[in-house]
Amino acid sequence: MDLETVIYQTRDKVGYIIMNRPQKRNALDYQLLDDLDRAFDIAEADESVNAVVLKGAGPSFCSGYDLGGSYYTSIPRGADHWDMKNALLTLRDNITRRYLRIWNFPKPTIAQVHGHCLAAGCYLQMVCDITVAAEDAKLGHPAQRWGGVSSMPLWQILMGSKHARYLLYTGRSISGVDAERWGLVSLAVPGDQLEATVDQIADEVAGVPPHGMLQHKEVLNADLEIMGVGAMFRFHSHHNALDRIVRPAVGFGDGVPKPETPKS
Repeated sequence: MDLETVIYQTRDKVGYIIMNRPQKRNALDYQLLDDLDRAFDIAEADESVNAVVLKGAGPSFCSGYDLGGSYYTSIPRGADHWDMKNALLTLRDNITRRYLRIWNFPKPTIAQVHGHCLAAGCYLQMVCDITVAAEDAKLGHPAQRWGGVSSMPLWQILMGSKHARYLLYTGRSISGVDAERWGLVSLAVPGDQLEATVDQIADEVAGVPPHGMLQHKEVLNADLEIMGVGAMFRFHSHHNALDRIVRPAVGFGDGVPKPETPKS
């Protein structure tokens, strides 16, 4: 498999997609985003795999987009500045498309979260079906302290407006324990139990007949489409594209908030 920054492994009926830029806290650069696309293609085509676990190597799950260069943080290749057309096409084709790829993945997905899970890293776990987080994980979107619209519309869907607005307006991060309490993740467990807990859940989910699981996931996603989630993705994409015009792209490429993240 031609993957430079992702490891793909299987165990029984479970596929593991492991982001592997540990020295950068798995910050999402061009290569990692492309490798994630390829890894999900491989997992979808792998008929031996009924469920997929997304996790990160090293000290963190994912610290967000890489400020050193990514489809999100960098002016599109071949252009010398952001304009409305390239911003809209970038958000639609290179960013929102990737969120929806995981959101609509035809097999159940489980995020295994530890360490920093910030900004786009938090987005990745949000679009998975189930998230298990270490109790001491840090989740949130510190870059929102610069203002602008998040490209991810699921904050209020998952947590309700009060908790979502608290996190997005302040840019604070919360622990895995609070993330479970607020609905941002499914379950929080002690760090030394994280891998075993995820493996057990993955085995249970993978044991469901694939056609039945696919039918169930399609109906659950359709329920949210009826509620308008599909339009929300498009709406947030459009407004986030405007941010490329009116302010510099911001994010967390190294997992170290600037300025320092206030304590929750």
